[in-house]
Amino acid sequence: MMRSSAMKCLAVAAVLMASLTVAGCGGGDDDPEAAADDTPAVCSSVDALQTSVDDVTTVDLSEGALTELQDNFAQVQSDLSQVKSDAKDQFATEVDAVEEAASSISSSLEAASASPSAQTLSTVATAVKSLGTSLTALHSAVKSTC
Repeated sequence: MMRSSAMKCLAVAAVLMASLTVAGCGGGDDDPEAAADDTPAVCSSVDALQTSVDDVTTVDLSEGALTELQDNFAQVQSDLSQVKSDAKDQFATEVDAVEEAASSISSSLEAASASPSAQTLSTVATAVKSLGTSLTALHSAVKSTC
């Protein structure tokens, strides 16, 4: 009888140990919440920049759209500032290319606002395309980190 009682205690202890072991397994690589906490800030800031650039690239470039484009571009500049802060030196080359493309958009938007024409709007469209290309390169570089 003593042996039966000892076996029951061992069985209960084994079940308790197993349940504690399983409960202690949270926070590993398979835990989405833990993975989200470990994701570098640059990942979310590049995603936000991608969203704001998408907003710029979907504007129909006509004379009446300049205000909308300028408003959307202001968000791009804000998001780009955050990316630059989060990316530090690790992605400096790619961030510089995005900044250069953004600067080109800024200049072409000023020219289009001062003198709206097919030519100035075409220059804006070319600059927006360049921004998309440089952002794709940044996104690809950051992807391995995320």
